[in-house]
Amino acid sequence: MEQFLQRIAGIWQPHVGQREFLLAHAKTRALACGRRWGKTEACAVDVLHRILRSPPSRQLMVAPTLEQAKILFRRVCRLLDDYQRKVTKDITKYRPKNTPFPVLEFEGHVVTARSGHAPDSLRGDEADHVIVDEAAFVPEALVTEVLTPMLSTTDGYLTCISTPNGFNWFWRLFDRGERGEDGIWSRRSPSSENPRVSRHFLAAKKNESSPRSFEVEYEAVFREAAGAVFTQESIDDARCYEWPSSFSGPFTIGVDWAKTKDFTAVAIVSGTRDECWLVGLARFHGPHFQDICAQVVEVIRRYPGARIFQDSTGLGVIAAELLRSQLPRFSITDITFTSGGKEEMVCALARLLGNKLLRMQPNPVLERELASYVSSETSAGNIRYGAKGSEHDDLVTAVMLAARHLPSRLSGCIRLAPKIQFSYA
Repeated sequence: MEQFLQRIAGIWQPHVGQREFLLAHAKTRALACGRRWGKTEACAVDVLHRILRSPPSRQLMVAPTLEQAKILFRRVCRLLDDYQRKVTKDITKYRPKNTPFPVLEFEGHVVTARSGHAPDSLRGDEADHVIVDEAAFVPEALVTEVLTPMLSTTDGYLTCISTPNGFNWFWRLFDRGERGEDGIWSRRSPSSENPRVSRHFLAAKKNESSPRSFEVEYEAVFREAAGAVFTQESIDDARCYEWPSSFSGPFTIGVDWAKTKDFTAVAIVSGTRDECWLVGLARFHGPHFQDICAQVVEVIRRYPGARIFQDSTGLGVIAAELLRSQLPRFSITDITFTSGGKEEMVCALARLLGNKLLRMQPNPVLERELASYVSSETSAGNIRYGAKGSEHDDLVTAVMLAARHLPSRLSGCIRLAPKIQFSYA
């Protein structure tokens, strides 16, 4: 790479941070950078370097949207044009294809730009190098279940580059590199590292932005998501790796019925407000309440004597009546969500997590939902609680329903329940 940088010095020169990024030879790289740092330029040079080597390679550039991926793709094409015209003087004709997505074929090398919003459309491909642009804004499953397997047969390279977005999977990857784990290279690169970014511009942005916003966007500092209700520290502290084979009641169950495209979620909590365990968690998806209700009933019947609290807001009232008819011997309470009631549930779960009173097995789906659960102010001045963006919060709501109605002390008959596996249909 050093020799290549010298060769292209007439058309592009890196700043200190870009040079360090390009010279890193790790199989996995995680670069957290501020805006205008020059990540598109650096990644384009990295792709070009691999294009001009042999044997032929297959490189994939993925971003949250296709338009974002196209920006990097177009920069690669422009760099290749400049390289041919100004460096080699030997132009090899090529014609990028733009539909249904951009593809560049050059002397056996293939470079493709794709959107990350539809992971299933990427399955089955193979790559020598995958670049995930704005990685903190794509789902973790896209990287772990779709992109990383592409590299398994090629012993390929993974590059994740992004501005921070809370303490999500990108931060965890970055942190592993910071701690020297698994050969991962990571680096934090603020916007000020780019000499072409005006100091006057940065000073103006600092004055007009909130401290958190400036730290995240321009200093590449990891901070909790704006408005985050549950801190990453409290989520980490709740994680328990040594799990009993059975639990004594009382059992409190929360059921959040699906709305349109959401999931129906069930959470079973054992214990009291002073100490409790999330012993069961499931979610189901389907078009018919009858089928979903049958699956929920199957879960609940494992906990005789449990108290059930179910969401009966809106369409949930139909499913709520169906569940009551199926479980006549259980204590079932309908909960209609109001702004005040929702806040009470949020505070109850936040208290349990914040005071390390709730224990749960590692569960990436629930943990992502907890990390993405935020509070925001509506145009009318009210506080809204829910998932950030297009994320789901069904599991969180089910856990909150159970947590809000935990007993204050052990009472009544104690029953034993088997260890329940977390399940997702």
